[in-house]
Amino acid sequence: MAHIFITGGTGFIGMHALRQLSREEHTVTVLVRSQQKWERMCRQMGLETAWHTGKLTPVIGDLSIPALGLNPSDRKRVETADVVIHAGGPMDILLGEEEARAAFLQAAEEMLTLATHIHASKGLRHFIHLVGFKSPFNDHNWNAPEPVIAQLEQAPPYERMKFLADLHIRQGAHREGFPLSVIHLSVVIGDSEHGDTPQTGGLGILVASTARKLMGLVPGGKSHWLPLVHVDHAAEFISALAKEPRPANETYYLMDERQQSPTMIELGTNMAKELRVRKPLGSISPAWLSKILGTPLGRKLGIPKESLDFIVDVDYPLDATRRIHHKSGLSHAVNSSTFPFVITDLDFRIIHSHAETDGYVRSRRGPLATLERKVEKVGNDNPTIVFVHGTLSGADCLIPLAEHFPESSVCLVDLPGFGRSPYHHKEDALEGHIESLVQAIQAFETPIRLVGHSFGGLLAAKVWERVPERISSLHLLQPVLHTAPPRYRSARITESVLGRLSEPGLQKQLLLQTCFESLGDIPPAYVTYILEEMRSPRVRKTTAETLAMLTRSNSFQFAPQIYEARSKEKVSILWGGKDQIYKLPEPFRSLHTLDIPAAHHFPISQPERTAQLLKQHI
Repeated sequence: MAHIFITGGTGFIGMHALRQLSREEHTVTVLVRSQQKWERMCRQMGLETAWHTGKLTPVIGDLSIPALGLNPSDRKRVETADVVIHAGGPMDILLGEEEARAAFLQAAEEMLTLATHIHASKGLRHFIHLVGFKSPFNDHNWNAPEPVIAQLEQAPPYERMKFLADLHIRQGAHREGFPLSVIHLSVVIGDSEHGDTPQTGGLGILVASTARKLMGLVPGGKSHWLPLVHVDHAAEFISALAKEPRPANETYYLMDERQQSPTMIELGTNMAKELRVRKPLGSISPAWLSKILGTPLGRKLGIPKESLDFIVDVDYPLDATRRIHHKSGLSHAVNSSTFPFVITDLDFRIIHSHAETDGYVRSRRGPLATLERKVEKVGNDNPTIVFVHGTLSGADCLIPLAEHFPESSVCLVDLPGFGRSPYHHKEDALEGHIESLVQAIQAFETPIRLVGHSFGGLLAAKVWERVPERISSLHLLQPVLHTAPPRYRSARITESVLGRLSEPGLQKQLLLQTCFESLGDIPPAYVTYILEEMRSPRVRKTTAETLAMLTRSNSFQFAPQIYEARSKEKVSILWGGKDQIYKLPEPFRSLHTLDIPAAHHFPISQPERTAQLLKQHI
């Protein structure tokens, strides 16, 4: 098809574009600054095969260095490209003047020099430039730009340099005579299926402000909106343009129609619902809010006034974009069922200092966010193992345990309202959790092995009652099978206490509740995870309500068949005898039970030993 040279290939948009381009009959050369980052991205996106077979080739360089910092052989390779996709540049609205100039304007000059050389020597088939929907330049005003340039003098450096780069490349393409497509991206959010959004500088600013309860008044109200596009839809559009045999010099706006997008009031209300805080009381003019945020008082809030620039009250021309969508059969609408996952994924990333999980792919099963690692299965004797965490925990906390099952595909779920999963919003909290886990398990093509810890053990037992045919075996690790201490009865008080947790206070409570045997038994990473989780009002409220629900005896009613003979063959329990809070009810003693000298959180403190014992049953 074509030899494509792309910049920004390890960025949020670029990596999805690479995955899409690798599915076509292209060869792709990718400008990267770090071999290590390239390798990590290939693992994350499943591109190792495309890389090792030569469909994708990285070259080390930098957009802000003369001649892109390429060595002679890599430069020679790049100069054979048929299509150039310029997607490089940081997403940092607070860049200073010189940083922004190097990242955008100087980079544009280097890319123009390259494109000019290619076009003069062999003919450049297509130059595709990714900019942003707020760029004031278009197909009608680029050749008389002086009034627009004058207006940009008041813009922040990030916007001014990015938009001047747009103008510079338009002018250069016209002068040199090569075809140019400019893609004006709106705010890019996670893909349309999973919602995974590592780029937190756009919508993430509004999510963070909502979580901090600073969005009582929404900027813009009913007359304004925030244009959005899924990253996979953007990648498919880029790939479609790269295949155009006779590209037109055109500007394309990637976004939903205004009529199909939520107003700012609706968006603010939806975010508040998912983050479990009060919905907005009203709206405020973005212009007024920008002035407030520019004051010393406003700066203390930590919300950059530049973040308001993405909120608009105008429509954008979409005819050219829709022609490509129609011609190539592409999707473009924001998936409303995925949007809650976008919000909760951003919430997770904002509060956690370390959100990457090498070797595991962020995915989704039904209504639950998941971490998954797949291995090739031989026959049907190696079902996927699904791990379910307890309260004060999440999918990430069980990775050390899952690591000891390298021979199996594993899936670690985040329960509703925990980790990256949206809350279920059911009136009956326990039923909402059970239904969500049932739907997640039904999303697997074949029966799975189910492993539940603590509260996750209770849920696993309940799910076993509902869909035993979907579970090949059930393994309960210190399951909570009777009422929790009455101190958790008030969700409001518990939520308040969780919001004031300190590291020493958390460690003290974990020891008092016999979750761990000693201070040295508590993994430091676990303490960090919980303290960061409690910064989220969504997780705090869910945790408090879950603990309150566990103080009610009606949460522990089980159908008689769970103790039947068929259950005894497929159900096992690992029970830590040093747990002083919870006891294993006698009826469950009829199941295959192994008592071990350990505290309640032994799957977290002793993952290797837990795995060894589990394997005896699995």
